[in-house]
Amino acid sequence: MVDLINVITSLVSTYGYFGLFLAAFAETIFPPIPSEVIFPLAGFIGFKSNFGYFETFVMAICGAIGATFGAVLIYFISLKIGRLAIIKIGKYVFVSERKIETAEKWFEKYGTYAVFLGRMAPGVRELISVPAGIAKMPIGKFTLFTFLGSLVWSIALVFAGYFLGNSWVKLSESLSLYFPLLSALIIGALTGVIVLYLIFKMRRKTPHNIK
Repeated sequence: MVDLINVITSLVSTYGYFGLFLAAFAETIFPPIPSEVIFPLAGFIGFKSNFGYFETFVMAICGAIGATFGAVLIYFISLKIGRLAIIKIGKYVFVSERKIETAEKWFEKYGTYAVFLGRMAPGVRELISVPAGIAKMPIGKFTLFTFLGSLVWSIALVFAGYFLGNSWVKLSESLSLYFPLLSALIIGALTGVIVLYLIFKMRRKTPHNIK
């Protein structure tokens, strides 16, 4: 993990916004690289570089774009080669069939919204592109939902690293234990909003009985 942090630090420090784009892209196509480390570290580097809020926000956007590019690449690979080939390839990048099945269950349960919500769920965010590609989800909708979900996640983690400042180095290992809980709370809140929206939409479509 220390070597990984050093590589990411060098990448972001040397290439700035583009470095974070590359790191986020790599994190998406190679799941063992944790976004829970990359994005807060980028925020910490922004803090050390005396970035303002706007510059930090742009950094988060670059991270979201990088993650989206990676997710779209996985989407097209899944679309072209299918589920069985993905499972065979997965073992070479430390992605088990069980993890792929978890992403598939998310997609079956939440449909289109699974892409948006899945981008904030550890263990799912890197793989939600697989069932979306296999199911031939419209690429425009997939890209939009992927970017929006990635943006929420990126903003939350980048600014966490930014506001923690020098404390991030000491607290990063401990805080990593709470990221799954944080993501669960975020997903729970967003799911509630989506459910309420769908209920409201269905009620509006239901004709009122005329007495």
